Formats: sequence, C-alpha cells, structure tokens
Amino acid sequence: MLLFQTILPLFLFLFFDQPDSLQLNRDIDKDLRILENTSVYISDNTSLSPTVEMIASDLELFRVAASINLADGSYSSNKQGNHTVHTWRFKGGGNIAAIYQIESVIALDTVVTQRYLENRAPTQHRIRNNFTFRTYVVSTAATPVKLYYLSEAEQGLLKYKIDDRQVDLVYPEKKEGLSDILPKVEAELDRVLVSLNRQQH
Repeated sequence: MLLFQTILPLFLFLFFDQPDSLQLNRDIDKDLRILENTSVYISDNTSLSPTVEMIASDLELFRVAASINLADGSYSSNKQGNHTVHTWRFKGGGNIAAIYQIESVIALDTVVTQRYLENRAPTQHRIRNNFTFRTYVVSTAATPVKLYYLSEAEQGLLKYKIDDRQVDLVYPEKKEGLSDILPKVEAELDRVLVSLNRQQH
C-alpha cells in the first residue's frame, strides 16, 4: 500500500478513463485470468515468499498507468526489427516523460539439440511456434524504466518491474520454444529501450 501511495501521484495529473489505443489494461485482465487458473513459480528480488495475490495487488499500479489520458502526449511509432514501438511523450513539467508500448511478433523455427548424461547419442528436435509479446514501459525524467511489464499473448505475464524491484514468472506448462526465444527477445528489448532513452534526451 505504501508503494502505491508513493507512486500514485506520478499519474494523477494524467488520469483518465481507459483509452482504446493502449492495450495494457486488456493484457492485465487476460494475464490475471491465466494466473487464476494455473500454478506458477514466482521469483521476486524483494520477497522470499511472493504470492499471486501480491502480484494482483502490484498490477493495480499498472492499471493506473493504463488509464492515463494519452491525448495529453504526442504520439509516434516506428519499427525496430521485430519490434513495433508506440510512443507517447509528455511535456509540461509532469513526472511522466513517456509511455512505450512495444509489440514483438516473432516466428520461431529452430532445431534444439538434446544432450543426455548417460551414454546416449544427442537427439535433435525442431521447434516451430509463433509468439506475440507486448512490453509496456513508463518512463520518468529521473528513471528511464519506472514501470516495466512483459507479457506473451498465450503464455501470459512473464515479468514486471517497479523501480529496482523485479518479479519473474515461470509456468509449469511452458509454450513450446518460449525458453529458447525469451532471452533473445529480452536482449533486443533492452537495446530498443536504450535507443528510446537516448531519443528522450
């Protein structure tokens, strides 16, 4: 509750009913439905015993960001590789500098080699799958990544950050190929965010 009260004033000057052009609220609804119907391993760098209820509470903060009046910002979009970046930049002395919605559509086609401890020859397995990731970032003048939210359309919420706090989710039934593609996607997203931060300044 204290965290919510601390960060909430960042958004109040832009508060508005749910806009149609930002998909964050819809993704939160979808991701919470998934979490309600599956067990999930949660890693939180600030808690030894994180829970789904704690995640649901945290996501209320992201809902505030999802209700921002984007009409108060200037909109632009561009494509960087597999990533389509929607940007809303805000001026006028408020705390929020920008909101980013990054859509990443990736078709995975790879061959994975399975190696065994016993005396068995390695086997190869071909993985083909399609992934749609959406990443949301709220940036302030002082903190380029104040809020961070990463979701995959079918798997659900994968990671979120609030300042220095990071929460990762691992599902018992992973979408095939997710473990192979996710590190690459996150590395590419890091580079995209570095580029966006440079543009901001």
